[in-house]
Amino acid sequence: MTNETFDYIIIGSGSSGSIVAFRLQEFFPNKKILLIESGSSDNKLTVTIPAGYGYLFYNDKVNWKYKTDKIDGLNGRQDYWPKGKILGGSSSINAMVYIRGQQNDYNNWKINNWSWKDVLPYFLKIENHYLGKSKYHNTEGYINISNIADEAHILTHKFIESCVNQGFKKNNDFNGESQEGAGLFQLNTNNGKRSSVSKEYLRKIKNKNFKILKKCHVSKIIIKDNIAIGIEYIRKSKKFIANANNEIILSAGSISSPQILQLSGIGDFDHLKKFNLDKNMHLASVGKNLQDHPNIALHYKSKIKSLNDDLRPLHNKIIFFLRWFFNKKGPLTLSINQAGAFIKSDKQISDPDLQIYFLPLTATSSGKVGNLSVSPDPFSGFTIAPSLCRPQSRGFVKINSANPIDYPSINPNYYDLEEDLNLMVKAYKISKKISETIPLRDFIDTKIGPHKNVDNDDEIKEFIKNYSKTTYHPVGTCSMGKDERDSVVDSDLKVHGIKNLRVADASIMPKIISGNTNSACMMIGEKCADLIRGRS
Repeated sequence: MTNETFDYIIIGSGSSGSIVAFRLQEFFPNKKILLIESGSSDNKLTVTIPAGYGYLFYNDKVNWKYKTDKIDGLNGRQDYWPKGKILGGSSSINAMVYIRGQQNDYNNWKINNWSWKDVLPYFLKIENHYLGKSKYHNTEGYINISNIADEAHILTHKFIESCVNQGFKKNNDFNGESQEGAGLFQLNTNNGKRSSVSKEYLRKIKNKNFKILKKCHVSKIIIKDNIAIGIEYIRKSKKFIANANNEIILSAGSISSPQILQLSGIGDFDHLKKFNLDKNMHLASVGKNLQDHPNIALHYKSKIKSLNDDLRPLHNKIIFFLRWFFNKKGPLTLSINQAGAFIKSDKQISDPDLQIYFLPLTATSSGKVGNLSVSPDPFSGFTIAPSLCRPQSRGFVKINSANPIDYPSINPNYYDLEEDLNLMVKAYKISKKISETIPLRDFIDTKIGPHKNVDNDDEIKEFIKNYSKTTYHPVGTCSMGKDERDSVVDSDLKVHGIKNLRVADASIMPKIISGNTNSACMMIGEKCADLIRGRS
């Protein structure tokens, strides 16, 4: 083994880890800082082109390509969970939708210094927002937030109009005063290119004391006398050690962070004893509390051309690539998720509990929903996909062996609680009503896919169980809390009972936020850096 010593080590270059690394080298320019990443460089055209993420969805060179256990709530189906294995993590392969969540998401965590008023300054710190500087937005941050109004498909605008005609208000800014309503999504793009943390933060680093190691798989954190003193990692089948004088920050995401903790002897001892691992700290909550947003897709043939027609024919792909290459215009500058709605399933509740996605595209014939922009259907169509903002079901991530290369067991337990399934039935019915409302209904040729024969509640439930899937937002597996009996880290993101070790990524969320989670992960990175500096 080869040893090297640093002051700070950050594990994972994703949406939180890259920002922690950037800020620490900025705050402490004379400290030696290591950022270690399992994946490779993000210098790829399919990363830079926003619509190129369809090509990354099943690419094992940049993607962990996880599969869940068989899920009872999905009638025993496994679900496919992509996750970025690349500089920038999932911010380099995701759909770029910028959503902060609702103010009460953070207030309801009931964690000291993590209320909405506490986290808003860090969201502002991230942003270079097209709406300009205001109470809710900033123009001085590194992540560019773009308006897609000029490029959005006509069907996208018709969806929003139908939502309004159904009685939902129009919302021109989901990240403003209120999230409720229907409108266009804001995207993390910059002049037609993806605006990821690796591009906007890491590439700005010029500090000679900062080091990035790529294609290195962290096998464990080295603990001595309840102090994190270093990491063991594997590169080209050889083991290496990096020592840490000050702190180790684990930012490997909601799957890998609990896995690495468990491999390091931090977790539920009853489970760890099966693998003869060191027992460093009994924290029963490591890997538990897994939450995710399930969704169900409703597909329709349209009477007018959709993105299917733009993105399927080879000659169109060439034309639109050239348009992107020379002018940074056209459909390749967008996510296929163009609009949505945050709505209440019941007018009596205080905050929206449903998020509905609209995609002017279908890919029912490909069998791979994630490859929408690569293999759309050979006919015009669009998709409406409702999801639950705050599902109550909880799952887990558990190691299956002591081998760090082996994938862990993942089970989100979708619809484990009947209330989640009943709420998705409501979401289905609301989405169906939107499709039947003018003007969108006038653009529908016919329903396609299995929902065309769905009628009563029992059939809707079976449709949901048979076809529901992830929205790619796993959180909660190293949850933040006051007590080591039911959480993993404290409000300073320090692992209970272990000195010099923090976790900073989506896994620390006690409860899932309402909407896409990437923005919140960036906020967590900014806040963690300030916690280390002692300013938060």
